[in-house]
Amino acid sequence: MKIVIVGAGKIGYSLAEELANENHDITVVDIDKEKVKLLSDTLDVMTLCGNGAAISVQREANVDESDLLIAVTAQDELNMLACIVARKLGCKNTIARVRNPIYNGEIAFLKKEFGLAMIINPELTAANEISRVFQFPSAIRVDSFAKGHVELLHFKVSENSPLIHLKLFNLHQTLHSNVLVCTVIRGSEVIIPNGDFEFRAGDTVAIASERRN
Repeated sequence: MKIVIVGAGKIGYSLAEELANENHDITVVDIDKEKVKLLSDTLDVMTLCGNGAAISVQREANVDESDLLIAVTAQDELNMLACIVARKLGCKNTIARVRNPIYNGEIAFLKKEFGLAMIINPELTAANEISRVFQFPSAIRVDSFAKGHVELLHFKVSENSPLIHLKLFNLHQTLHSNVLVCTVIRGSEVIIPNGDFEFRAGDTVAIASERRN
Protein backbone atom coordinates (compact mmCIF):
# COMPACT_ATOMS: atom_id res chain seq x y z
CA MET A 1 0.00 0.00 0.00
CA LYS A 2 1.02 3.60 -0.58
CA ILE A 3 0.61 5.39 2.75
CA VAL A 4 1.18 9.02 3.71
CA ILE A 5 1.72 9.83 7.40
CA VAL A 6 1.25 13.43 8.51
CA GLY A 7 3.16 14.03 11.73
CA ALA A 8 6.64 12.77 12.61
CA GLY A 9 6.33 12.68 16.40
CA LYS A 10 6.54 9.52 18.50
CA ILE A 11 3.36 7.99 17.06
CA GLY A 12 4.20 9.00 13.51
CA TYR A 13 7.70 7.57 13.84
CA SER A 14 6.39 4.29 15.30
CA LEU A 15 3.78 3.97 12.55
CA ALA A 16 6.34 4.69 9.85
CA GLU A 17 8.76 2.14 11.29
CA GLU A 18 6.12 -0.59 11.64
CA LEU A 19 4.53 -0.03 8.24
CA ALA A 20 7.89 0.23 6.48
CA ASN A 21 8.86 -3.12 7.99
CA GLU A 22 5.71 -4.53 6.39
CA ASN A 23 7.03 -3.32 3.01
CA HIS A 24 4.49 -0.57 2.49
CA ASP A 25 5.44 2.52 0.48
CA ILE A 26 5.63 5.21 3.17
CA THR A 27 5.88 9.01 2.91
CA VAL A 28 6.08 11.06 6.11
CA VAL A 29 5.22 14.77 6.17
CA ASP A 30 6.07 17.15 9.01
CA ILE A 31 6.77 20.86 9.36
CA ASP A 32 9.66 20.21 11.78
CA LYS A 33 12.92 19.87 9.79
CA GLU A 34 14.74 18.03 12.58
CA LYS A 35 12.05 15.37 12.91
CA VAL A 36 11.98 14.91 9.15
CA LYS A 37 15.77 14.55 9.05
CA LEU A 38 15.71 11.97 11.86
CA LEU A 39 13.19 9.87 9.97
CA SER A 40 15.12 10.20 6.75
CA ASP A 41 18.36 9.12 8.44
CA THR A 42 16.98 6.15 10.36
CA LEU A 43 14.09 4.66 8.37
CA ASP A 44 13.63 3.51 4.79
CA VAL A 45 10.83 5.99 4.05
CA MET A 46 10.28 9.06 1.91
CA THR A 47 10.08 12.34 3.82
CA LEU A 48 8.74 15.79 3.06
CA CYS A 49 9.04 18.96 5.11
CA GLY A 50 5.89 21.07 5.09
CA ASN A 51 2.39 21.59 6.44
CA GLY A 52 0.59 18.29 5.98
CA ALA A 53 -2.79 20.00 5.61
CA ALA A 54 -1.65 22.21 2.72
CA ILE A 55 -2.91 21.20 -0.72
CA SER A 56 0.45 21.90 -2.37
CA VAL A 57 2.32 19.75 0.15
CA GLN A 58 -0.15 16.87 -0.17
CA ARG A 59 0.13 17.01 -3.94
CA GLU A 60 3.92 16.90 -3.64
CA ALA A 61 3.51 13.82 -1.41
CA ASN A 62 1.27 12.24 -4.11
CA VAL A 63 -1.65 11.93 -1.73
CA ASP A 64 -4.01 11.71 -4.71
CA GLU A 65 -2.38 8.37 -5.63
CA SER A 66 -2.27 7.03 -2.06
CA ASP A 67 -4.30 4.24 -0.51
CA LEU A 68 -4.25 5.77 2.97
CA LEU A 69 -3.39 8.99 4.79
CA ILE A 70 -2.85 8.86 8.57
CA ALA A 71 -2.75 12.25 10.32
CA VAL A 72 -1.16 12.00 13.79
CA THR A 73 0.15 15.48 14.62
CA ALA A 74 -0.37 16.95 18.09
CA GLN A 75 -3.21 19.15 16.78
CA ASP A 76 -6.63 17.51 16.37
CA GLU A 77 -7.98 20.15 14.02
CA LEU A 78 -4.91 19.95 11.77
CA ASN A 79 -5.30 16.18 11.59
CA MET A 80 -8.95 16.44 10.57
CA LEU A 81 -8.19 19.17 8.02
CA ALA A 82 -5.38 17.08 6.53
CA CYS A 83 -7.82 14.20 6.13
CA ILE A 84 -10.48 16.40 4.50
CA VAL A 85 -7.96 17.76 2.00
CA ALA A 86 -6.67 14.25 1.28
CA ARG A 87 -10.17 12.96 0.56
CA LYS A 88 -10.84 15.90 -1.76
CA LEU A 89 -7.61 15.14 -3.62
CA GLY A 90 -8.64 11.51 -4.11
CA CYS A 91 -6.95 9.57 -1.30
CA LYS A 92 -8.87 6.31 -0.81
CA ASN A 93 -8.95 6.24 3.02
CA THR A 94 -8.02 8.58 5.86
CA ILE A 95 -7.40 8.16 9.60
CA ALA A 96 -7.19 11.06 12.07
CA ARG A 97 -5.73 11.17 15.56
CA VAL A 98 -8.21 13.10 17.72
CA ARG A 99 -7.25 13.43 21.39
CA ASN A 100 -9.52 16.15 22.79
CA PRO A 101 -12.33 14.56 24.87
CA ILE A 102 -14.74 17.23 23.60
CA TYR A 103 -14.91 15.31 20.31
CA ASN A 104 -15.63 11.90 21.89
CA GLY A 105 -19.39 12.25 21.52
CA GLU A 106 -19.08 13.50 17.95
CA ILE A 107 -16.95 10.76 16.41
CA ALA A 108 -19.77 9.23 14.34
CA PHE A 109 -20.68 12.66 12.92
CA LEU A 110 -17.05 13.54 12.17
CA LYS A 111 -16.39 10.24 10.42
CA LYS A 112 -19.50 10.57 8.27
CA GLU A 113 -19.20 14.25 7.36
CA PHE A 114 -15.43 14.29 6.86
CA GLY A 115 -15.24 10.91 5.14
CA LEU A 116 -12.86 9.46 7.74
CA ALA A 117 -12.27 5.72 7.80
CA MET A 118 -11.26 5.86 11.46
CA ILE A 119 -10.63 8.24 14.35
CA ILE A 120 -7.99 7.12 16.85
CA ASN A 121 -7.13 8.35 20.33
CA PRO A 122 -4.04 6.40 21.52
CA GLU A 123 -4.14 7.89 25.02
CA LEU A 124 -7.81 6.97 25.53
CA THR A 125 -7.21 3.50 24.10
CA ALA A 126 -4.33 2.96 26.53
CA ALA A 127 -6.43 4.21 29.46
CA ASN A 128 -9.29 1.85 28.52
CA GLU A 129 -6.87 -1.05 28.25
CA ILE A 130 -5.42 -0.31 31.69
CA SER A 131 -8.96 -0.11 33.09
CA ARG A 132 -9.85 -3.52 31.65
CA VAL A 133 -6.67 -5.03 33.09
CA PHE A 134 -7.58 -3.74 36.55
CA GLN A 135 -11.12 -5.10 36.20
CA PHE A 136 -9.83 -8.57 35.27
CA PRO A 137 -6.40 -8.80 36.98
CA SER A 138 -6.06 -12.55 36.40
CA ALA A 139 -6.50 -12.23 32.64
CA ILE A 140 -3.53 -12.53 30.29
CA ARG A 141 -5.40 -10.51 27.67
CA VAL A 142 -8.73 -8.71 27.46
CA ASP A 143 -10.50 -7.69 24.24
CA SER A 144 -13.80 -5.82 23.97
CA PHE A 145 -16.54 -6.23 21.38
CA ALA A 146 -19.99 -4.75 20.77
CA LYS A 147 -18.88 -1.36 22.10
CA GLY A 148 -17.59 -2.82 25.35
CA HIS A 149 -20.65 -4.93 26.18
CA VAL A 150 -18.91 -8.24 25.45
CA GLU A 151 -15.46 -9.19 26.76
CA LEU A 152 -13.11 -11.86 25.43
CA LEU A 153 -10.72 -12.92 28.20
CA HIS A 154 -7.66 -15.14 28.00
CA PHE A 155 -6.40 -16.62 31.28
CA LYS A 156 -4.20 -19.48 32.46
CA VAL A 157 -5.60 -22.20 34.70
CA SER A 158 -3.55 -22.19 37.92
CA GLU A 159 -2.55 -25.21 40.00
CA ASN A 160 -5.27 -24.55 42.60
CA SER A 161 -8.01 -23.52 40.18
CA PRO A 162 -11.53 -24.93 40.74
CA LEU A 163 -11.59 -25.60 36.98
CA ILE A 164 -9.07 -28.47 37.21
CA HIS A 165 -10.73 -31.79 36.24
CA LEU A 166 -14.04 -29.97 35.84
CA LYS A 167 -15.93 -31.01 32.73
CA LEU A 168 -17.14 -28.22 30.51
CA PHE A 169 -20.82 -29.23 30.69
CA ASN A 170 -20.65 -28.72 34.49
CA LEU A 171 -19.05 -25.27 34.23
CA HIS A 172 -22.18 -23.13 34.48
CA GLN A 173 -23.69 -25.19 37.29
CA THR A 174 -20.46 -25.15 39.34
CA LEU A 175 -19.37 -21.53 38.87
CA HIS A 176 -22.83 -19.96 38.36
CA SER A 177 -21.46 -17.83 35.56
CA ASN A 178 -22.86 -17.55 32.03
CA VAL A 179 -19.73 -17.63 29.90
CA LEU A 180 -18.81 -19.22 26.58
CA VAL A 181 -15.53 -21.15 26.45
CA CYS A 182 -14.19 -20.46 22.96
CA THR A 183 -10.77 -22.14 22.82
CA VAL A 184 -8.22 -23.81 25.03
CA ILE A 185 -4.49 -23.82 24.32
CA ARG A 186 -2.72 -26.81 25.84
CA GLY A 187 0.98 -26.80 25.03
CA SER A 188 1.19 -26.42 21.26
CA GLU A 189 -2.37 -27.71 20.73
CA VAL A 190 -5.40 -25.47 20.17
CA ILE A 191 -8.61 -27.17 21.32
CA ILE A 192 -12.23 -26.32 20.55
CA PRO A 193 -13.72 -27.98 23.65
CA ASN A 194 -16.91 -30.04 23.76
CA GLY A 195 -19.03 -30.86 26.82
CA ASP A 196 -16.75 -33.71 27.96
CA PHE A 197 -13.61 -31.57 27.91
CA GLU A 198 -11.73 -31.44 31.24
CA PHE A 199 -9.58 -28.47 32.21
CA ARG A 200 -5.98 -28.97 33.34
CA ALA A 201 -3.46 -26.79 35.15
CA GLY A 202 -1.52 -24.70 32.63
CA ASP A 203 -4.32 -24.51 30.06
CA THR A 204 -4.79 -21.08 28.50
CA VAL A 205 -8.54 -20.57 28.20
CA ALA A 206 -10.39 -17.99 26.09
CA ILE A 207 -13.88 -17.11 27.33
CA ALA A 208 -16.48 -14.68 26.01
CA SER A 209 -19.26 -13.13 28.03
CA GLU A 210 -21.11 -9.97 28.86
CA ARG A 211 -19.06 -7.82 31.24
CA ARG A 212 -21.44 -8.36 34.19
CA ASN A 213 -20.80 -12.12 33.99
